[in-house]
Order: sequence, then C-alpha cells, then structure tokens
Amino acid sequence: MSVNRTSYKWVWLMTGLVAGISIATIWPHEPLSASTADRNEKFGMITAPVTGATEAVFVIDYLTGRLTGALMNRTRQGTAFVNFYYRNLAEDFKVGASGTPYYAVSSGFAEIPNSGGNQWGSSALYVAELTSGKVGAYAIPYAITQKALPPVPLVPIDSFPFREATVTQ
Repeated sequence: MSVNRTSYKWVWLMTGLVAGISIATIWPHEPLSASTADRNEKFGMITAPVTGATEAVFVIDYLTGRLTGALMNRTRQGTAFVNFYYRNLAEDFKVGASGTPYYAVSSGFAEIPNSGGNQWGSSALYVAELTSGKVGAYAIPYAITQKALPPVPLVPIDSFPFREATVTQ
C-alpha cells in the first residue's frame, strides 16, 4: 500500500502551527516600552513613562541649566498638558560660576513607593553633569487630573559622583 507524501506534509504543517500557537499563548508577555531623546548644542529633549498609559516630555536648557517638563492627559476639552515640572540643575550641581556646564539626561524605570499623599511616576530622570562629576536622580510626581495644575519641582532622590569635579579657569 502506498502512502501519499502530500498528506504527511499537511499533518506536519498543522502540527507545527498548533504547537506554535500553543507556546505563544502560554509564554510570558512583556510589554514593549521605550523612551526617546534628542539633543543639540543648546538643549535636549527626553520622554519618560509616568503611568502605564502616559509619559512626560522634558526639555533641558544647557545654557541656563533649567529642566522643565509636562505630562499630557485626557481632559473634557480633549487632550492637553495637565502636569508641569521644573528643576534648576545649575543649583543642584553647583555649576553657576564654575564654568560651562555639560549635561546629559536619561530616563529609566524606578520603583518609588508612594508616600505622604504623593504619587510617583514609574520612571526617574537621571542627569549627569561633567564639571561637577555627579549624577543625580529625580522622581516625577504626578496627579491624575483633567485640569492643568501649577508647576511642581522634580524631587531629588539621590546622587553619586562618577568622577572628580573639574575646576575651570
């Protein structure tokens, strides 16, 4: 008795398809997320996830050392910026009169426990400054609201030196 080889091909194809779908449904799923950044000589811009569905945008002015940001949320009128942030990095890193500051900024996930009525975003901002030789981490407070709130400062979490401070003359 001769067996048709074409029928075995279909059996193997269907077996592979069923096995692939079965593995895909029980395999742990990891959400995809990414923050973006861009810069030029005078300012930089970065996004940071704050809640599962929202992210904030931050702009760092390299000339003044001011970091500002905003979080967009749905409102009754549509979508608008509702949370606003600021931080004077020149004061934090003490680089006002010591020469030209050089900043780099990044965001990353951070598990900051809510306390004292404050809600913290799921990310932290990390700022490095070359002349001071320090890296600082900042928490992002937020409130779920449909109307714009007044600006609040980003909250310093901690810092560490990555090199000795340079003295410029």
